[in-house]
Amino acid sequence: MIPTSQELKDKMTADFEAGKKAFREAMSKAQAQVDAATSEIRKLRADLKTETAEAKAKTLARVEELTRNLDSARRDQQAKIEARLKQLRTEIESVNSDLKQATAEEKAAATARTKALQEEYESARNALSATLDAELAEAKARIGAILDTASEKKAAVKTAVQTKVADLHAKHEAAQKQLQELKKANAAAYGELHRGVRAAMNEVHTALQHAHKEIAGS
Repeated sequence: MIPTSQELKDKMTADFEAGKKAFREAMSKAQAQVDAATSEIRKLRADLKTETAEAKAKTLARVEELTRNLDSARRDQQAKIEARLKQLRTEIESVNSDLKQATAEEKAAATARTKALQEEYESARNALSATLDAELAEAKARIGAILDTASEKKAAVKTAVQTKVADLHAKHEAAQKQLQELKKANAAAYGELHRGVRAAMNEVHTALQHAHKEIAGS
């Protein structure tokens, strides 16, 4: 039996709601992992200020492990959001294309569907912006942690690290500015600006790794 127009609409609505629910559940699970790692990292960084040298070594090793876990969880979270954005953009374009040949009755339904899709798209965009904000906040905390560690080193090491930290702050600020532009971008510019933000943040992470290695090897 060929499905009726209403049956097709009902199926599309059900699929949309199921997809939205699955996305929300995936985000909740990913955020729980991010929050757990972030919370423990913050506690351990605070503990470092009062620990002995031996205890600090163990704490720093744990912080490094948690940092890797946090970065992995955040990459997974952002990948899911980006996939959701791509899916929604494709569906919006498909519905808009159908509108050109739709009857008056069909146009009303298609317009309502487009609105729902666009609202979900904006929600996913906001979710991605939130994760990028959190990533930058964590990067700033890591810069501060590098300075704290460098303060205990010899003057030559401290000076070298301070130079790297100045560069880190510049890269961090550049990424922050690009993120603000991304938040204001229209759909046409969003993809290109997002790639720019991702590249800027990768530069921050690379610079952090270099600064960390220099301290560890000193």
